[in-house]
Amino acid sequence: AANGASASLLNEVDVCEMITAFRRKLELYVGDSFDTISSVGSNTSVVHYKPEKASCKKLSKDEMYLIDTGGQYQDGTTDVTRTVHFGTPTEEQKRFYSRVLQGHLALATAVFPEGTCGLLLDAFARRPLWQDGMEYGHGTGHGIGAYLNVHEGPAQIGGGQVPGNKIQSSEGRRRILLMPLKAGFFVSDEPGCYKDGDFGIRIESDILATPADTPYKMSSQKFLKFDYLTLVPMCRKLVNVSLLSPVERQWVDSYHLRVWEELKDELTGDSRTWLWEATRPLEG
Repeated sequence: AANGASASLLNEVDVCEMITAFRRKLELYVGDSFDTISSVGSNTSVVHYKPEKASCKKLSKDEMYLIDTGGQYQDGTTDVTRTVHFGTPTEEQKRFYSRVLQGHLALATAVFPEGTCGLLLDAFARRPLWQDGMEYGHGTGHGIGAYLNVHEGPAQIGGGQVPGNKIQSSEGRRRILLMPLKAGFFVSDEPGCYKDGDFGIRIESDILATPADTPYKMSSQKFLKFDYLTLVPMCRKLVNVSLLSPVERQWVDSYHLRVWEELKDELTGDSRTWLWEATRPLEG
């Protein structure tokens, strides 16, 4: 559903079936890594929504659309979420999306000492939302196996949605949230925000912890950064550019250029035209 006209002919379940059919054509594909979450309008505010044929909604130019989906391949596993609008979003929807995007970028661009735990990194993603009084009730990132479990330990980026006393009193939470991150950890980056009964936003990509080259080395401490692996455009029309810093705006534009350059030769016709339009620099 690359545009509003085609979207209006599809429902939530149709998209689930379509994306599985597309994956089946890919080399090394084995199966979906989980049941696709395909949601329209108020259903996007349900974090673990599951569409049913008898009751699902049709895609619409007037409502948000969220898809959370992934595949199992012999050489790895994916878990990706994008939220889009096929028509004209409201200013409130753009503000929600922009704050989630800022949180997503804050984690994706983090540089941190090796051994930092997920509880500390979680605050990177939540800060832009907290400043508007926004929050989300799920973790920010989870481990992803290599042709294994799509949700896999030992580490998790999260905890900001849980009061400190509950973390203190739970051995399981302490074990997961205080697990030191090391080079080679493959995790998701998926902050969100949900206005109950109205709409929800989530942006999720897969990132890999790798050694960082910092300007200063004040001790033997090693630092890490994240390599950003997912190549799916953000929804440009949902971005309130005035909320973004120059660095954030440059990141989005550079990322979209990378998406275009790496994928343009894989697509033809309307799909290639859509990718070109989706990866133009932000306006405003």
